[in-house]
Amino acid sequence: MNRTARGSAAAPPTRSPYRLDADEGPQTIAELKAALAPWPQELLSFTARLDAAGFDEIPGIIAAYRIAWLTRVHPDLQEAGQASEDEAADTISWDELIADYTPDSLETRRR
Repeated sequence: MNRTARGSAAAPPTRSPYRLDADEGPQTIAELKAALAPWPQELLSFTARLDAAGFDEIPGIIAAYRIAWLTRVHPDLQEAGQASEDEAADTISWDELIADYTPDSLETRRR
């Protein structure tokens, strides 16, 4: 699969907000840094942890910060976050949110 077909830091994932598939989101360290740029503290933290990590720790750090990026850009998670900050909003519970997804694949049921 070529790089353009795999997804990029600029395109939020459209599948499950609970799992980031390998072909979604940032695909390189440079892309992940660019994706985290709107959140400077997150980017600084990622860079510091990556610079201090042993080789065996790097995959876990990359996975953690890809998930951190996902939680900030996935439309369903953004909507839930905005609703939780709006005291007048009619918010839903976590169980109601996850009910929109199949339990096995966590693919959305409504798209």
